[in-house]
Amino acid sequence: MALGTTGAAGAAPVAGTAGRPVFRFADSRIDEASGIGVGIASPGVVYAQNDSGDAARFFAVDASTGATLAVYSVPGAQNVDWEDLAVARDARGVPSVWLADIGDNDAARQEVRIYRVNEPVVDRARPGLQLATTEPSVWRLRYPDGPADAEALAVAPGGAGYLVTKSFFGESAVYAVPATADPTRVQTLRQVADIRFSMTGTPGGPSAIGQLTATGAAMSADGHVLAVRTYSDAYLWPVPRGDIAATLHASPVRLALPEQRQGEGVAVQGSALLVDSEGAGSTVYAVPMPPLPTRSGTPAPTTAASEPDAVRTDATGTATQRSTTAGTARWLWFGLGALVLAGAGLAVSLRRRSR
Repeated sequence: MALGTTGAAGAAPVAGTAGRPVFRFADSRIDEASGIGVGIASPGVVYAQNDSGDAARFFAVDASTGATLAVYSVPGAQNVDWEDLAVARDARGVPSVWLADIGDNDAARQEVRIYRVNEPVVDRARPGLQLATTEPSVWRLRYPDGPADAEALAVAPGGAGYLVTKSFFGESAVYAVPATADPTRVQTLRQVADIRFSMTGTPGGPSAIGQLTATGAAMSADGHVLAVRTYSDAYLWPVPRGDIAATLHASPVRLALPEQRQGEGVAVQGSALLVDSEGAGSTVYAVPMPPLPTRSGTPAPTTAASEPDAVRTDATGTATQRSTTAGTARWLWFGLGALVLAGAGLAVSLRRRSR
């Protein structure tokens, strides 16, 4: 299996924290917003969903006022732990809403799911309707190496999906979703890259460990930008040719986000990121993206995971080797993370709050 790898995503030029409040969620039912997406079929609309504990539904929200325009239930779906939402055109070119039932705080689920439905055309003249979506396409998925927790889904134009796992130690894996849904069987995700986050000092989230935990991901509507966020920062990669695995070889640009209580959702809207947070009445911010470096030429070749001396290019521009030295460094990294966790008693708090 070939992997593209990046490391401590403390990354290339760091942009400032300037962010503009766009709206507050006006609907008290949106109290654990874990994902956000920008409408294609319904311009001026954003979609959001709650995570575990809510029904299998999502909300269409006015992108200027935060008022709920409609609530859409997904037939036959179940909200075990919906952790992200994406809006993108599928392989047919149809604007679609993708709902990621991928949360697994205890790493115990043998199967996670993604639902895809046609994006609704929201009727602004009749706000507050309770409606049903089209029948969903359903991906039943498992990880190749056993259960893992994840809160981030990015979908490229054309429907290629990618999950990013979440770890308190900052080591996230990126998995490609099978191209075709098959509800009759459980399909295996394919790992294509790793991302290793480092402490940044950016405030935000339930604790400092939130700087290491991936909580959301998004692609721009044109497929040229990939964003992965933690509780405190966003990491941006230019995607010149639609190859996510090759893109993740390069160093991202880190963008410090406005401080949020539990920021989890991210969407790309034009030249800005939209970021949301759990909590009733929480604020959605628009954060301008800095110019991203252009990529030209042939992407760096992927490296085989089985090679003990394969080079990992980390996001600070340095290179480390996956060898005995790298193994020692990794254990030191884990040890430091464990000490921080133990000292502050934060892991338990994070797990409880993310439910």
